[in-house]
Amino acid sequence: MNDPEVDAAVHELAIRSRGLLIGRMGDLGLKSMRSRPAGCFQIFETEDLADHAQSRLIARGIMTERRGPESNTFNRPSLFFPEDRSGDALAYGQALARVIEGQGGVIRTGVSRPILGRDVDGVITVAVEGRPIEADHVVVACGSQTAEALKPVGLDVPIQSIRGWAVDFDKPESVKLPIQPVMDAATRSALTPFEDWFRLSGTWGEESEGLLLSRWSEIMPDVMSICTEVRQIWSGERPVSAEGRPFIGPTQIPNLWINAGHGHMGWTLCAGSGDLMAEMILEGRVETRFAHQNSAH
Repeated sequence: MNDPEVDAAVHELAIRSRGLLIGRMGDLGLKSMRSRPAGCFQIFETEDLADHAQSRLIARGIMTERRGPESNTFNRPSLFFPEDRSGDALAYGQALARVIEGQGGVIRTGVSRPILGRDVDGVITVAVEGRPIEADHVVVACGSQTAEALKPVGLDVPIQSIRGWAVDFDKPESVKLPIQPVMDAATRSALTPFEDWFRLSGTWGEESEGLLLSRWSEIMPDVMSICTEVRQIWSGERPVSAEGRPFIGPTQIPNLWINAGHGHMGWTLCAGSGDLMAEMILEGRVETRFAHQNSAH
């Protein structure tokens, strides 16, 4: 069972992140993404499962509307989250990278994991592909590789990798899709529609996209029987923490920070996590709810 304090902290961070994301979509020129209709559905196999899920969410302070079977939910019982928002994380990340580079930031892609160390005075050092990098502060945000990146400096971070999948298709003209995302509670997956295409994403620890595609073929067979050609397909390892919350904040080593462990909520929590990290480093804010407690050795 989830810790209520952990749930409350993550929920608060998600609300903070949502506001920042919506504002930055406009600043980044992503007007169509910002104007997407609010809200998303979560579908269940039975009415009892939907009722139980709603009770748990309300107990955690998350308000949702109970809906019965309808066309937007492929005639399955569902919950509707009216304040949720959606968008294309890839497009957002690319737009943000252009702004960072325009302001003098340097982004290097395709490099190996950074190597951390400590000098004779105990000060943190970092090197990328053998090249030392000077920095006043080092933030480790290496996703599923965070735990391995921190081991050389004696930090044990309980983060494991859980693989998820995503498949994009052209939107069929002959079948009408919902205009808002639909999440499937049974497989932790989702359908997200865009202007002329849609994405199926999610699942938990699967070795291939097979379960994702077969499940959505059950949910919307009329759509999937038409969509035989894939636009693109990929998978990624989600960094899942044992505590069910991300680690955001300082480590026991001076000037070494961590921002990782967001699980499947990386897109949901990204802006709030970065904003919180900046407050900690630049303004000295103390936030213990996301602290990393393990001791260095």
